[in-house]
Amino acid sequence: MRNRKTYIVLAVIVLIASIALVAFALQPSAKDLMLQAIETMQTTTDGHAIATFTMTTPEESATGTLEVWGKFSEDEETPPSFRVIVLDASEADMVGITAVSDGNNFWMYNPTENKVLVATAEEAADMMAERMEGKDFDEFEHEYDGEAFNHEEMDHPETPEEAVDKLLEYFTAERIADQQIGDTNAHGLRLIPIPEQMPDEVRAAGGFIRAYVRPEDGAPLSVEYAEGMIGSGSATATLLEINQGVDDSLFTFTIPEGAEVVTLEDLKPEELTAEQAAELNILSPATLPEDASYVGTTNMRGAIVQRFNRADGSSFTVSQGPANAVSERGDTGVPVTVRGVEGTLFTSDEGDQALLTWSDGDTTFWVGGNVTGDEALAIAESLE
Repeated sequence: MRNRKTYIVLAVIVLIASIALVAFALQPSAKDLMLQAIETMQTTTDGHAIATFTMTTPEESATGTLEVWGKFSEDEETPPSFRVIVLDASEADMVGITAVSDGNNFWMYNPTENKVLVATAEEAADMMAERMEGKDFDEFEHEYDGEAFNHEEMDHPETPEEAVDKLLEYFTAERIADQQIGDTNAHGLRLIPIPEQMPDEVRAAGGFIRAYVRPEDGAPLSVEYAEGMIGSGSATATLLEINQGVDDSLFTFTIPEGAEVVTLEDLKPEELTAEQAAELNILSPATLPEDASYVGTTNMRGAIVQRFNRADGSSFTVSQGPANAVSERGDTGVPVTVRGVEGTLFTSDEGDQALLTWSDGDTTFWVGGNVTGDEALAIAESLE
């Protein structure tokens, strides 16, 4: 009788183990998840999401919530239409910012300033490309070999399987523990760059990508870049709808009555010669930090901006012009007395960056950048 009970217990254990092994075998691999995600992306015609985001760099950090709508054209040459609204943000003046594109036109509205940037979609894309090209990667002390990572010369995958195989030439993919995101038990995977396959800048930056996808369709619910030298960032969808239909009226924008309209041409600074700058009779600092050197002067929307570099590669500016030439700040500054009038001083948490602003008659002045609060005040008092 005892042996019989033992056999029954062993049989139950073997059955449970077998079920567990089958369940484990049926779990999708990291490659399976990547394939499913790419297949979903290729069949997506429209989407709507609400997502929280975090961003941390050596200089700053930010958190917030975005609502996004998007629609893809059947014509691959036509850019997608989209609408993005900042619902919440750690920087109060970011809340309500709205970016819209119908594929041909682009609008960005800042309700805090009641300004609308108007451009073509192509101009907006070029502007972003220029800003990315201006990023300084000197801190990595590596030289980028453009020929070794030329996107135009790369083989372009034609199927999801080819796309995954191409990704796996540059990343090692592995499954990680699932994570509960809202009501979904999302499958997790990690993509680790293969150092010898990466440009020097990427290799030096380090870090890895962690993603969690929805089991039923592979849609990414959360994506995170972690443990990189340049910082970290993540986005997690609290709502994600795909191919449910999106109203085309979302992809156009009506400029609010009374809003100031700004074009990209308005934002381009005009470089002034030494003679042109001298003719303006502007105030210039007689006192500078010991490691500071003058770079040049530009006219930006009526504000005259004098630029200075510091020995460590950082910079600061001394500006003067109409009050509407730069964005307004929130009420987080400290009241100070500057040149006998009331001004406001904003400083970073580390104290290595500051913005000092004050007005004298119809002219507003700014001293800002990589200076301490004391340095900004000393520069301001020395203007002549």
